[in-house]
Amino acid sequence: MLVPDSLVTDLMFTSSATIDQQALLDALGGEEEAAKKKLLDPDMLDPRVEMELSPSMPFRRRGERRLLIIDDSIAPLRKDPAQDFIVEKDLRPYKEELIAMCQALPVRLGRLFALGAWGDAVLVAHNARDLRAICLLPWALDPTIDIDGKRRASRLSQQEFEAKILAYEKRLDELDEKEILGSLSGVSFERRGDLLVVDVLDAKGHWDVRASLVMENQLAAIERFSLIPGAPSTPKRAEPAKPAAKAGGDAKPAAKASDAPAAKPAPAPEPKGPPLGVTEVGGSVLLVFPAERFDLDVAAALGKRDWDTVVRRSDNMTGAVRDRLQRDGGGWVAPLEFLSEVFVDGKPLTKAAFEQGAQPLASGGRSLPVHFPRFGPAVLFEVPGKGRFVTSLTDHADAVAAVVNR
Repeated sequence: MLVPDSLVTDLMFTSSATIDQQALLDALGGEEEAAKKKLLDPDMLDPRVEMELSPSMPFRRRGERRLLIIDDSIAPLRKDPAQDFIVEKDLRPYKEELIAMCQALPVRLGRLFALGAWGDAVLVAHNARDLRAICLLPWALDPTIDIDGKRRASRLSQQEFEAKILAYEKRLDELDEKEILGSLSGVSFERRGDLLVVDVLDAKGHWDVRASLVMENQLAAIERFSLIPGAPSTPKRAEPAKPAAKAGGDAKPAAKASDAPAAKPAPAPEPKGPPLGVTEVGGSVLLVFPAERFDLDVAAALGKRDWDTVVRRSDNMTGAVRDRLQRDGGGWVAPLEFLSEVFVDGKPLTKAAFEQGAQPLASGGRSLPVHFPRFGPAVLFEVPGKGRFVTSLTDHADAVAAVVNR
């Protein structure tokens, strides 16, 4: 049983991480120390549990794991969490433990917070973009704040909420590291090697949870949203024009080696991974993605019809099919690992919601209309014995399921 107001060390690992059990135990201080704490893998539970404890979607990308290390030996941190805003315990040793874990393990983001409370005492990341991304989650998940960061008197429509979720990743491109970190004031910031560490602990290591809101607002920088999501906050300066040649002279300056046209760089090697499957459904080209070839970045490219980013030279695809994709577009289908990767009515999908709303397919499975982040409307369907999949061909779920089931 989880004890409210326990101290939580939150580790979100990179998608390519191979987590060595012994390295994890060493980072926790050995088996004896690890046995004193509760280790919770929220992905092994109902997605609603994570939404209640500490939501991480859409921050986490496909394949990124998460581990919550809960220390209830000092719980509760406050006598009355609803009224006491200050944790009068020296959290500096726990901060150092968190930093050490992020240095020893393939961690994308580390946090220190209290179970059941919103706000972080310490944030550790390798880049400022991730610091801002985690602090923008309240904006992304609040159904009363619009895409421009303005609070509404009523809830957003489903279409408005989905548009905001689609804009989440784009907003992260608007500010660079200097702009993000330059907004910090009244909080502590330091660099530990390649790690960025931000915290709101005072000189005694005590934590005023109200300061966490200040840190969150400064890193989120909602007031600096661009009018067009994704547009840089500071436009790049144009290169100065070259001085005009002096009049009255016909002689040309001697050519320099640097004036010679640069050789075209060799094409970059393509990433490893199995080729796409290609077929036709409902008069459209259907791209069949293996799990290794599909993530949110690919979904975003598909949403923009950026076929050159998606299709590789090594894919077994004729020139005619490639031309057809560029001219007419196409659909796609990909495996889905977690139900919470898609949204229904502005909320991450849960097993209960799928069971309640799914409709039977002729193939024997079930399907449900959903929103796929960074892409848009899609259909989630399950194929008995194969798993769950998501497709952009919303009117041909049965036919797509048959393709998957071959």
